[in-house]
Amino acid sequence: MTPAEAVADIIAKVKTIRGDTEIDEAVLGIYVEKLVNDVLDYCHRHDFPRALTFTCMDLINKRIGDEQTAAEGAAQLKSIEAGDTKFEFNVAAISSGVLNDLDFDSIKPKLNLYRKIAGFGSCRHHHN
Repeated sequence: MTPAEAVADIIAKVKTIRGDTEIDEAVLGIYVEKLVNDVLDYCHRHDFPRALTFTCMDLINKRIGDEQTAAEGAAQLKSIEAGDTKFEFNVAAISSGVLNDLDFDSIKPKLNLYRKIAGFGSCRHHHN
């Protein structure tokens, strides 16, 4: 499938899986487009393997869930102290950038099934 078809398919799948959850569609589109491009670059492909749409859907769904959990957790107090007024907020220790790199690394074994050997002309950027 084309990269554009992959993006549209993954967005549709994420929306279906998440149901009534509010999703910023512009942000979702950016996340999916970036992931599709990262997969194509990593796999040295012009076409997007249809089977990877499910892998990408799971990863995007996890990312949105992680961000929502972090946002909810950031707003919650971890502890309160009455004497000298101490507030401690529950804050995630790992930045989302680090989580995203770890998440992408987690799907590399699956991506390797569709990876082509890099060579002259195999990278999609050479055809622009």
